[in-house]
This record gives sequence, structure tokens and C-alpha cells, in this order.
Amino acid sequence: GATYSFNFTNSNGFSDLSVVNVLINNFIDGRRGCYLAIAPFGANSGSIFLVDDAGNAGGPYSGMVLPGSGSVSNSQCTIAGAGSSISGSGATLTVTLNITFTNFSGNRVIYLAARNSIASSDWQAVGSVSVP
Repeated sequence: GATYSFNFTNSNGFSDLSVVNVLINNFIDGRRGCYLAIAPFGANSGSIFLVDDAGNAGGPYSGMVLPGSGSVSNSQCTIAGAGSSISGSGATLTVTLNITFTNFSGNRVIYLAARNSIASSDWQAVGSVSVP
């Protein structure tokens, strides 16, 4: 796999973020994508939830806790616990994921979103990845 880092900022501090989302696909659609929800527990730990191939934000999910071992996967991607981490400092939460793509070739857009107890951001296209 390859390691990707995603930064989320909140002016009230990273601990105000209740859930952050990463979606890697051709467009903002969880179906047949690599769609993740990350719920931080603190500065260095949290849960990762990977949505199944149907892409429903309500689940079902595969989950794991970081730091940790093991992995979660759907037909598009596998996230390995080894090499993945969560790190919060000041206003910024950094989520580093060890991602292996499967049957997912082509140029894909990376979208991020975040929410706290009050509000949710819109999806933001932050980059792209070319999957061989």
C-alpha cells in the first residue's frame, strides 16, 4: 500500500471534530468508492469505519481502532492498521492511512469533509490520486 495524509482543521481545536470523512472516487458518491469515516478519541487514537461497496453513509461498515493492527477492506480499497495513524495538535487533526487500492484503476478525486456537534462542512475536493 501507499501512505496518504489528510489534514482537517477546526478553529476551536482538533478535539472539536467529532467525525472526519475521506472519500476517494470519481465524484461525490460513496458507491463503489473508498469512503471512510474517522472518529478521533483523542490526540493519538480513534476509530476508522470503511463503508461497504453499496456506499451508504449509514453503513454497514468495517471498523478498526488506531493505533492497531489488522485491516478493513471493501472491493475498492484496504486500509491497514500498520502504517496508519491519527495525530491531533492545536487546530489540526492529521489522519494518515496506509491504503491499497484494488480493481480501482484510473484518476480518482480525494474529497474531505468534517463535522462537530453543531455543524458539518461541505465536501471539498483536495487532490487526486492516479491508481495504476
